[in-house]
Amino acid sequence: MRLTETKLGGWSLLLGTLAVGVGYALSPGRGAVDTVPSTSLTDLTMAMARNQGLSYTVPIVILVGGLLMLHGFLALRRHARPLAQLGIVGMVIGLVLQMVMRGLDYMITGLGVAALETQGTRSEEWLQSAHEMQRLVFGLQFTSIVVGFTGAAILALGLALRPEPLHIPPLLNSLVAVLVVGSLGLFIAAWHSNALELALAPAFAAMSLGGIVYMSLLGWRLIKASPNGEP
Repeated sequence: MRLTETKLGGWSLLLGTLAVGVGYALSPGRGAVDTVPSTSLTDLTMAMARNQGLSYTVPIVILVGGLLMLHGFLALRRHARPLAQLGIVGMVIGLVLQMVMRGLDYMITGLGVAALETQGTRSEEWLQSAHEMQRLVFGLQFTSIVVGFTGAAILALGLALRPEPLHIPPLLNSLVAVLVVGSLGLFIAAWHSNALELALAPAFAAMSLGGIVYMSLLGWRLIKASPNGEP
């Protein structure tokens, strides 16, 4: 079977989403490994440093997966209506910001390892440098999630109004749009409370899993919607 441009975009979105999902799940401090509140900068830096093998590997996996997802979004945009295209733009911006953050995480891990391996004033200096980068990541995180979630809601709404050529049931896309808006509200509320963030951790995990399933479904439907020849 000839691999058309559209099929390649679909496979890129599907495989890229899975790679990014696995990467985030294994992210020390933020994922399922050595989880700590995201606002506790010292604990987060130390969790990344204690698990430096994963901390150095995960950003690379996410960056490669993000590159595949970007190609998938570009392919999807060529088959989407204007409203859905607007949503894709938001998701692309959010994804690019996340990729930038993972590059910073790579550097934060090195600073955390240096802090663990030294003592006294020098260790505090390394840790302070890591904190400064963590604050930058913290701000980019808020921006990327708000923009990305808003884009996802608009994309799902656009596909609900004009389901061709993916032919995903409008009811499913409408439900996704509502859930994304609700998730964004919970995220903003939890942003200001460590206790609420930890309490909602299972819900956030379920949201992430749902997002992976939905993005994978978009990739699969894009593969199936591909014509026999180049679009």
